[in-house]
Amino acid sequence: MKISQSYSGLQKLLHWAVVLTFAFNYVVSDGMGRALRTFTQTGVNDNTTAKLHVIVGVTTLVLMIIRVVVRLIQGAPALPPAPHPLLEKAAHGVHFLLYAAMIATPAAGGAAWFLGIRAAGEAHEVLVNLTLILIIIHVAAALYHQFILKDNLLKRMAPH
Repeated sequence: MKISQSYSGLQKLLHWAVVLTFAFNYVVSDGMGRALRTFTQTGVNDNTTAKLHVIVGVTTLVLMIIRVVVRLIQGAPALPPAPHPLLEKAAHGVHFLLYAAMIATPAAGGAAWFLGIRAAGEAHEVLVNLTLILIIIHVAAALYHQFILKDNLLKRMAPH
């Protein structure tokens, strides 16, 4: 993986597209358990919100797979020096877990919806909560860099 000075326009687009798709699905997730039970029993999904949730979830998964491939090809900018080596390891760990969770969450939802795997639906619910925790840590760390360390970290992912 090569190291660049900033994220590419494509990487920024993918990042913010995933933010929007995840946020949308979180907002419209109420009632998905009922919609899944109805769909599993009848094979029919006449719930518009559930249809959107599934489409946007599949979109999130596709965007994340593309995002991983693009990151492997284009690399990522080097992190600014961390105030402590453990913080650098934590940053890498949270990024890895966030990428994994952002792939596993819609994959589990898809396995529940399309394959009728009940345990996948339960895993999907747990993964959504884990992903939210990781997002909060990620945002808090970015704000810490920007406003406490004042290293202008947010500029790397800011839209032009």
